[in-house]
Amino acid sequence: MSKGDTAGTHAATEVNLPVTFRALVIEQPGKPVSLQRKTIASLGEDEVLIRVSYASINRMDPLLAQRNVFNLPAPYVLGFDFSGEVVRRGGSAGPRVGEQVFGTTIAGGGFAEYVVARNEYVLPRGTVPALEASALGIAYMTAYESMVVTGNIAGHSGTWIYISGAAGGVGHFATQMARLHGLKVIGSAGKAASLALLRQLQVDHVIDYSRQDVVGEIMKLTGGKGVPLVYDSTYMQSSYVQSAAVVASGGEYIRLGTPAQMTAFGLEDMTSVVESRGAKMLIGDPGRYRTDPLYQRQAQKLHDGQKQAVSWYEEGKLKPVITQTVPFDAAELQHAFEGFIAGTVNVGKVVVQCR
Repeated sequence: MSKGDTAGTHAATEVNLPVTFRALVIEQPGKPVSLQRKTIASLGEDEVLIRVSYASINRMDPLLAQRNVFNLPAPYVLGFDFSGEVVRRGGSAGPRVGEQVFGTTIAGGGFAEYVVARNEYVLPRGTVPALEASALGIAYMTAYESMVVTGNIAGHSGTWIYISGAAGGVGHFATQMARLHGLKVIGSAGKAASLALLRQLQVDHVIDYSRQDVVGEIMKLTGGKGVPLVYDSTYMQSSYVQSAAVVASGGEYIRLGTPAQMTAFGLEDMTSVVESRGAKMLIGDPGRYRTDPLYQRQAQKLHDGQKQAVSWYEEGKLKPVITQTVPFDAAELQHAFEGFIAGTVNVGKVVVQCR
């Protein structure tokens, strides 16, 4: 039994406030991670205090360490996904003390011994181990919103889908969702570890883009027609261009990246190219369910999606692939951040062990 997998093995103990604890902190954008002590003095009525077992690293964490685009109050703690045990409630509702949970936070805080989260973003992890449960946050929900909600892949069973970046944090979830909905998956990757993961996930057709021409391979496989469905979560212009070139007439291209994000990252919007091929561009964006009034009314879809993650895991249909566990150490987390930026550790999910 690993640390954090202790549901039902001890009596629940409520933690008194204020509580002081260790956290892996960014003092100012661009500075390396440091270990500091922080204090939580109070909770809101709709909040719970969680003793963190694991917190997973998302692509935005190292980017936010360099540039604080979310305007988090410095010094700030990153880590937006977690698993752990509820140790105090701010009100009478929400998860009970002692419950083993997973979830997300709006303002980070997961790379610490304790984190505060809103009740609505915390779920029981069932039989999912704490390690894997910590990875069922942003990356999983991004794939779920893009593929299941926006892309309606349930209606594409039996057809080909091309997933660019299929071995990444978002991509490896999207790959599994496509397969469990009966789609035939073409996945591309360039590193040995990524290619190995695609074969582990039983991807139907694997393309090594370091040696093979992605567009040529897909066109050869589909008799020159292209694929009826494409999913691209890479935020890479070269990948967007390839994906646009292989979507079939009458097909759909699901892109992760809003128009505003495309502009901010200096990326070219390929919508006109996709439409010139007689296909449709769809935009995946789980963030809009918190900010756009139209989508806020549909937020239950994402909550249901996270509950679905537990069911799929327990049914043996979907599993987060943890490729690295980072110790609770400032230098180790900094090294992991640098690996994300360099593109050397972005295979499956990387998780920080917080206790």
